[in-house]
Amino acid sequence: MAKRTFGNGLTARLLFWSFKMLGIIIWQTLVLLAKVSWWTGKKIVQHPRSSVTASLLGSAVYLVGWEILAGLVGLMVLGSSTWMAADRETFDRFLGDWLAAWGRRWWSYRRTWDRVMVHCGLAVDVDDERYIPALRKIKHSRYWDRLVVEMPVGQEVADIRMAAERVRHAFEALRITVTEIEPAGVELGLMRRDPFKHEVVPAADMPAATADIDWKALPVGLTEYCAPWTISLTGGHTAVCGTSGAGKASIGWNLLRAIAPAIADGTALLHFIDPKRMELRQARRLVATHVPIDEVLDDRRRYVRHVRDERSSYVCGPEETLAMLRGLVEAMQAAAELAGERGERDHEPSTSTPLNVIVIDELAPLLEYWPRTIRDKIMELLGLLLTQGRALGYLVVGEIQEPTKDVFKIRDLFQRRIALRLPTEAHTDAALTEHAVDRGAKCHEIPESLPGVAYELLQGATAATRNRAGHVTDEDIAALVEYVDQLRLAAEVAAVDARTEDKAVAA
Repeated sequence: MAKRTFGNGLTARLLFWSFKMLGIIIWQTLVLLAKVSWWTGKKIVQHPRSSVTASLLGSAVYLVGWEILAGLVGLMVLGSSTWMAADRETFDRFLGDWLAAWGRRWWSYRRTWDRVMVHCGLAVDVDDERYIPALRKIKHSRYWDRLVVEMPVGQEVADIRMAAERVRHAFEALRITVTEIEPAGVELGLMRRDPFKHEVVPAADMPAATADIDWKALPVGLTEYCAPWTISLTGGHTAVCGTSGAGKASIGWNLLRAIAPAIADGTALLHFIDPKRMELRQARRLVATHVPIDEVLDDRRRYVRHVRDERSSYVCGPEETLAMLRGLVEAMQAAAELAGERGERDHEPSTSTPLNVIVIDELAPLLEYWPRTIRDKIMELLGLLLTQGRALGYLVVGEIQEPTKDVFKIRDLFQRRIALRLPTEAHTDAALTEHAVDRGAKCHEIPESLPGVAYELLQGATAATRNRAGHVTDEDIAALVEYVDQLRLAAEVAAVDARTEDKAVAA
């Protein structure tokens, strides 16, 4: 048997280790290819539009060549730039907004997402591992970007809300909202442009008939998402707070426009308290009660309408206000006894059981500035209306300029509180609820150039909603009064014609 030499042993070891290293390289290459394939497949599934686009571009280069493709792209760029210069509005609507959204999706968000999350303190570190909220989906609209985010284990919605302002500044957004959409899932709303600076919000439309009125969703303006802003009139009392010129009255006028047919047929009865003797005076005819027409003057069908004095439902001074409120409370208590006998627990507006809407142009004189002897009685009567009136169809819509705790003592009796421009954060908290500013109600930041912009805290909501009431002009108010008068006259004429026909048939 031949003896093995030193050289032969070294050669064998080199061959062995070379073969082993080759195996390791092949294995690691296969692992790397598997990871790359998995990552590529995942990205294709997650981003189908980008994947299809890349595939189409690659196929086009293969089929027609890059020279022809480059020429076509150049023609498209030239045509698009000409279109943008000729008609920017239609360009943005059909192409520009889509291109901007596509650019923001990749350049503004996905490219910087991990870095922003770490810098804003939203990364979760466990041992040597770092977990970052996952950006699952990006949705775009004309004014908002909505980011669907999956939170890692160990994080909660409160963590996102605490870091919201840091995230807003990182992405250079005007406003941010945080909404929980599912367990471990939140939606970040980033406002890129303020819709209220670009969208005209007109006065609410007046329905054709009372049957068209949705008492739980009366339109008064637009939300910041350009959806209708609605208010439930039968859902409770409404307080509107804001400095002079903030647009408080527009909310009340839009409510009245939204129920115009009900005012005309008596399904809704209005009661105006106007301490300033200005705002509501121009619509005094809305509160007037009408006597049915019973006179026909000649063959040309001219009718006579008798209108009672509206002063019983339009008051300005302390004594008049006290008398009106006392009468309303007595009528409400009588309605309560009748409803109890019938077993009714909720009020349904109708001509037989009308909705009584008490509109107060300024609450401060009633609560603080009128003589104390009268003021105390008014406070007592208001307290009864606010605590018992909702279920009986007696609802208060009150406005106030100074919603401080010393003045607005009955704030919590209003189920719905809306705040427009206010001077300080303390006023905002006093108008809505404690820590309202921390929940996004930035009333002190509303500029004078945006009257009608308001914040509202809906029941059960963790964040304030931002809305804008429709702009109501003097012409819109005059149109409301004229519209109600026309509906009243048409109904009365129809009733006279029906009586006349019945008499003719009987004869």
